[in-house]
Amino acid sequence: MSSPTISNPRFQPVLESLAQQRNLLLERLKQGDKSVLPAKLQLDDAIATLQFCERHRITASAKVLELPETRTRTPSSDYWIMEDHESADRSDWTELSISGQAVHPLPGNLLLDIGLWPLTSES
Repeated sequence: MSSPTISNPRFQPVLESLAQQRNLLLERLKQGDKSVLPAKLQLDDAIATLQFCERHRITASAKVLELPETRTRTPSSDYWIMEDHESADRSDWTELSISGQAVHPLPGNLLLDIGLWPLTSES
């Protein structure tokens, strides 16, 4: 699945600020100050997280749903994602497949609604 194109990077100013802080910590590390390593690793994680959110247009206003445990607790009980093709007849439905692989979310997986449906001019 391809990532959407970012036309107006929402997090760019804060990413630049975090990168500057990271560079200062890198200089201190190069000078032998190992005490800044935990902060540098936290900045690495924060930067990567914001870049991920930027790529997928995830903001704090996204609606998140965590899938609950299945009601039937056996190894063969799965969640399925189906497209109904505007039909109540389940025989017309097709299973979601990405890159030829069926998508079977598991309990604990997150579903995100980033607010792009119905499609807007941004997408």
